Amino acid sequence: MAWQGAQSGVIRGSARGGRVASAARADFAAAAAAVLAGEGHRNAVYELTGDVAWSMPELAAVVSELSGAPVEYRDLPVAEYAKALEANDLPEPVAALFAQVDAGIADGWLGDTPGDLSRLIDRPTTPLRDTLAEALKSG
Repeated sequence: MAWQGAQSGVIRGSARGGRVASAARADFAAAAAAVLAGEGHRNAVYELTGDVAWSMPELAAVVSELSGAPVEYRDLPVAEYAKALEANDLPEPVAALFAQVDAGIADGWLGDTPGDLSRLIDRPTTPLRDTLAEALKSG
């Protein structure tokens, strides 16, 4: 969705000021390898997140910088965001689910940064800017 925002100049959502502590696929893969190859993980529970949580306006700023095109984040009410997703050919139940996920982001569901992932991979997690730059190169 972020790259679509780069093309249109607007990333839409309902996350308000909520934050997302995402991580790169390579970080998750490294953590899986560490757990599978290591010891002491039996019955352990990990919350795998990035080290730094970002907001949707911050995402728009990074996408704008990397793409070279101005991109803004436009926050919408949840029902309006769901309708916008449907207008982009998502089936109604999927659009409603995505909009509710954004509402959860607004409520703080995805912003925790407990550090489990970076401890498992024995390094800081990949920054959002690096992950988006790699995605832009490959896609």
